[in-house]
Amino acid sequence: MNQVHLHRLRSRTLPGFLCCLFLAGSVAISVFGASVDTGFSKNDPLEPFKEQFSLEAALRFSQKSADQWARDRNCVTCHTNGLHLISVSQLSPTSEGNQRTRKYAKDYLKRYIVDETPPSRQHGSVEGKVATTCFLVLSDMATNQELSPITRKGLEHLWTLQQEDGSWSQWLKCGWPPYESDDHFGVTLVALALSALPASERSSEEAAKGIAGIRNWLGKHPPANLHHKGMLMWIARHWDDFMPEIPVNSWCKEWLSHQREDGGWRLVDLGAGQWKRADDDLEELPSDAYATAYSIFCLRKGGLPADHPALQKGLQWLRDHQRQSGRWFARSPRKDGHHFISHAATHFALLAFQICEPEASPPAKSD
Repeated sequence: MNQVHLHRLRSRTLPGFLCCLFLAGSVAISVFGASVDTGFSKNDPLEPFKEQFSLEAALRFSQKSADQWARDRNCVTCHTNGLHLISVSQLSPTSEGNQRTRKYAKDYLKRYIVDETPPSRQHGSVEGKVATTCFLVLSDMATNQELSPITRKGLEHLWTLQQEDGSWSQWLKCGWPPYESDDHFGVTLVALALSALPASERSSEEAAKGIAGIRNWLGKHPPANLHHKGMLMWIARHWDDFMPEIPVNSWCKEWLSHQREDGGWRLVDLGAGQWKRADDDLEELPSDAYATAYSIFCLRKGGLPADHPALQKGLQWLRDHQRQSGRWFARSPRKDGHHFISHAATHFALLAFQICEPEASPPAKSD
């Protein structure tokens, strides 16, 4: 059983924070070891709430879902093992689980850009190669502060897939928000990955041309909703001069205006009223875990202090709505039973609690 160091998290007492996870800053979590149990209950809105809030259970679920996706789907996807590369590298960079997910992602990238395995349906697709590269950049920099050789090759390949207008317009758009419904997420995900790098890594002729294309595309396609704005706020926290005209303060005020009485947010509001099912009654849709976790995280990146009442109220909503499996359930904007947005909600919930720790001030600029 391996010792998992929960990066930047420490034990503390908070109302409703009934987790004995943080003992001396480390805890043994078997899921990060060699033995992997990938069985867990299906995504279900009727799954009971957890009696005791536990980040350990959330980390366990996060790792299980990433392992299961790699085993059963044999690809890297944004909502599951992709976002897991971000959350686990922030919370437990030295764990075997982090190394296992990183190895799978690097092997996946090598399969399609080095070994030149022909793409098959969505395996080896543009969004798969671009997103995997971006998640590995963020994971590399959080884990050991340097790019792996395969990640560098991914970055080189990424620029060959960029369109003349600066986008990656071959990105899958199958109506699954927020990741596969428009081109904005792919463009900003690339910019986010670049924001984690030192300025010297962005200064090559190839990168400079690609970045100019990204800026040009974003200038012609301003954010259409809060989710888009959140990605730009995240980038701006780490890259001062990426788009210096980003009105972070006004966006934060707009975002806070959508917080609900119970402390949560809704995905439909992050999507400007568009991300819902055709037969949904907008007034009846409740707060959801993905929107709440993503909102807390982005508002913190936007500069709100960790003890801001809105963020603390949102964190309490998350504590109260964790499920027995350790996940946070989020209703799919497409159909019941799909677990993709619940996986993403769980990763962002972990990141939301991490970034709101008192000692975890907004990250320093990478330059």
